[in-house]
Amino acid sequence: MSNYSNQDTIETIEIPRLLKPVAHNYEWSINKYGPIHRAAAWRDEKRQQRRFDIFTGLLAYDTNRDNVTINDLGCGYGAMFDTFRKLPQFNNGTYFGYDISKSMIKAAEIKISDPRALFILNHKATESADYSFVSGTYNMKMAANEDEWLGYIEESIGQLWSKTKISMGFNMLNIESPLRENTLYYADPAHFMNFCQKNLKANVRMINLLHPNEFVIFIRK
Repeated sequence: MSNYSNQDTIETIEIPRLLKPVAHNYEWSINKYGPIHRAAAWRDEKRQQRRFDIFTGLLAYDTNRDNVTINDLGCGYGAMFDTFRKLPQFNNGTYFGYDISKSMIKAAEIKISDPRALFILNHKATESADYSFVSGTYNMKMAANEDEWLGYIEESIGQLWSKTKISMGFNMLNIESPLRENTLYYADPAHFMNFCQKNLKANVRMINLLHPNEFVIFIRK
């Protein structure tokens, strides 16, 4: 585990140009709504919790441990931590939450005092963990060029996988979704299945429980 203060992190981390509009959007959102689902662009808490529950399925393979470590890229105000903290696999675990919004990180630190949780201002994982998750982070592109955004996602997946010891899960909006917003990115599931199989050299499985609006991909070493 890295030994640095969150304050030092907030002052020194440089957010990539492509992500600055996204960071500004979430700064505005958390300051307007506070640490609730709407700040993270969720229509309701039920949908939010459903995705979190799908992600916890990855830990079902790990029933003989109580000290798993978790990376949560794009943690926001720490909502997903509340799901993991109740799992027996996480009794003595460690959670690393990363976000590009300073206000989101501050809100998470105020909301969650559990010593198992550490929140870090960054657009990529800095710590190695057993499991890594990306919930919604790849969806909000704002006005970014589609090809640029695709490149960012692929680079991010590769970087996060390099910090993952056992398994990783991420979701994306489906290109077949009938719901459309100009600031969101809609992905081809087949492209990302092929990308993960070819570049990560791992077992890849697509979860269609959220079809047709989005999909989840699980990757396991």
